[in-house]
Amino acid sequence: MKDIYQDLIKAYTPKDVRELIQKIGLSKIRWEDVGERRNNLATINIGTDPADGVTERITNAIDAVLEKEWKNQNEPDGFRTPRRASEKWYGIDEGKISTIKSARDKRIEKLSDLISVTLYDSGLDEKPTVEIRDKGIGLEPEQFSDTILALNGSNKIGKLYLMGAFGQGGSTALSYNNNTIIISKPFFSEDGRKKKKIAFTIVRINQGDLDKDKHEWYEYMVEKSTGQPFTIEVDDQTFEPGTLVRHILMDLGKYKGKITTPSNSLWYLAHNYMFDPIIPFTISDRRKGRKENRTVTGNNRLLTYTDNLEYKNKVSQTFKSGNVTIYWWVLNSLGEDPKNRIKNYTTVSHPIIITFNGQKQGTMLNGLIKNDLKLPFLDRYLIVQIEADNMDNDSKRQLFSSTRESLRDTSILEELKRLTIATLDADDKLKELDRNRKQRYFTKDDSQVLDSLKKRLARRINTYLKSSGSGSTVTASTSTNDGGSSNKLPEIPFSDPPTFFEITTKSPKEVYHNKSFSVKFKTDAHPNFFARTETFVAFIEPQSFGSYTGTANVNDGYGIVYFKTNGDTDIGEKGEITLELRPPGQKSITSSIEVVAVENPENSDSNKDGKNKSPNIRVEFIDKDHLYYQENDWDENNVAVVNSSQDEVIISVSEENKNLTRLVARAQRKNDSAVQDIKNKYLEHISFYAFILDKNRPDVILSKEDEQIPEESYQKLKEYELMNASETVCGMISDFFEMIITENVNEDSRS
Repeated sequence: MKDIYQDLIKAYTPKDVRELIQKIGLSKIRWEDVGERRNNLATINIGTDPADGVTERITNAIDAVLEKEWKNQNEPDGFRTPRRASEKWYGIDEGKISTIKSARDKRIEKLSDLISVTLYDSGLDEKPTVEIRDKGIGLEPEQFSDTILALNGSNKIGKLYLMGAFGQGGSTALSYNNNTIIISKPFFSEDGRKKKKIAFTIVRINQGDLDKDKHEWYEYMVEKSTGQPFTIEVDDQTFEPGTLVRHILMDLGKYKGKITTPSNSLWYLAHNYMFDPIIPFTISDRRKGRKENRTVTGNNRLLTYTDNLEYKNKVSQTFKSGNVTIYWWVLNSLGEDPKNRIKNYTTVSHPIIITFNGQKQGTMLNGLIKNDLKLPFLDRYLIVQIEADNMDNDSKRQLFSSTRESLRDTSILEELKRLTIATLDADDKLKELDRNRKQRYFTKDDSQVLDSLKKRLARRINTYLKSSGSGSTVTASTSTNDGGSSNKLPEIPFSDPPTFFEITTKSPKEVYHNKSFSVKFKTDAHPNFFARTETFVAFIEPQSFGSYTGTANVNDGYGIVYFKTNGDTDIGEKGEITLELRPPGQKSITSSIEVVAVENPENSDSNKDGKNKSPNIRVEFIDKDHLYYQENDWDENNVAVVNSSQDEVIISVSEENKNLTRLVARAQRKNDSAVQDIKNKYLEHISFYAFILDKNRPDVILSKEDEQIPEESYQKLKEYELMNASETVCGMISDFFEMIITENVNEDSRS
């Protein structure tokens, strides 16, 4: 059997597996159905993304390590979350790796050695062999069928200190390869004594009989005489207690590249899917010509400790009978290729990640940033994590799917979106950063040339909006400059003891039934005052009106406090919010405002004041020397882009478009005035079409019953539509070329 072990531990290819089975001897082998049922294909093949299968294996490995430590700690009670267990057992504050400032910290070094994910050569470059190894609790032979080879098992449901809960389990990873080796040695045996035997099995796909069977099924190898996985006596130095799962020739899809590449690698898979893991782990590449190791500490940590970070914040919010914590990071726009920096952390179109126990459960589209929050210039720079560790069980059930590939489209998801929008909308720093980015691109508006064009365009747009029932309008401002000011408030220095504390939100504050809202203030008190209940309190009178969510954030002397109205609050009902600062040994400082419950308008998500504000319309040409043109990699095919904020719609039209340049070349044979006439006509028509196209987004015009268009696909379609529009508009202008020039000459003479 020692020879069998050597062949087993070195089996990385299908050929190795076949030879291993033959060496064991077919007469000694029986094959059992995975999950104890032959019809297991549908369950195991439920996923569509190999990354989720690998992630489930990593989650199982983390749980195995936690389970081992729980045994070492004499099976203590009272740990309701794995983060609390990690904090107590491993000394990690809040159970979050992001609290460890140094990547060389001994805790990271020690823990990351307990779990490894490694890529090996399989004989086919496109499909590496993937091995997940943990030094955790391990398994007895008789435990295989109820744990690692079970389907829809319940062995973790009462173990609150473990991660696994909502996923289908590691069995989904079996569907991406035909042979899987599983080896395990228990750290503890049932009688409390350590054993030196490993147990092993091989999982395979049985093709079945085409004349008798509808489809294939998964089965695993057991010893015929015992009905259990095979065992071999191996000392701990040869195989340390724990579990090894090796997926032979695994189809990893796009994640098969060199492990350190930004978006098609094991590095990206590990950080994107294990956004904030309970404990760190190691990824390695042992394929031919490669020998690399990297420690995975989570995207949360990478975003927190990076030179690419400009701003970060977090808020805990009450959600149903539990709460969620929302983190957000803004990447800076400095250095090389800042526009694509987000790809190191998440996808461009899905920058909002929902996690449970650090594992990604689903995402939200960037439309929430561009369209709901009206922060177009933070798109590709803003990343949001919604941590659902303390969400109530009913909400998690309605929100999470067992594949973890997407969130369930329920009312809970809509409510979570609204809470996210309200939370981020209350952060004035995000608005300031968006304005700063806009001013970086657009600082001047040559209104003397464009005033009449903008007014004409505004009339056309408003006519369209009225006929389409939008109910909103745009205006045409004649201001000559965007104003270089970022409206940044002056920083307030700390004072000890603090001397003032003042609510800045206008009283009375209008709030909506059963919705979260915020109140803003300014102070010279240190932010630490607002993290302790003994130095800061917030309350509403009467208590039936609403409640404080327990979160107050302060930056540079300006703070936000979050509240939520109760579900039974009546329209017109009034209350009073009081914030009280209690410096030790000093007199308390209070500030109060009145709040009143008002009817929630249908457009409250995008306009919290419930008013129809008319944004200013602004159009302009940009050329190849323009920063926006350069950073977005435009070329002669690009046409236009629309960026909409709360108070302004900016339509940027490419002056370098190949259709326009041909028209301009023709106009140049006339005179400079003809060139300007033709360009202005093009600018008006293309701007109108770009606005309409931007307004009619898929999320606006498609119902939930319609098949939704992926964001990446929609952006490509929009680019081609604009190209078609450019050709059409230029063709029409060409047909009426002389008439346009003559018409404008006559208008000039009349004026």
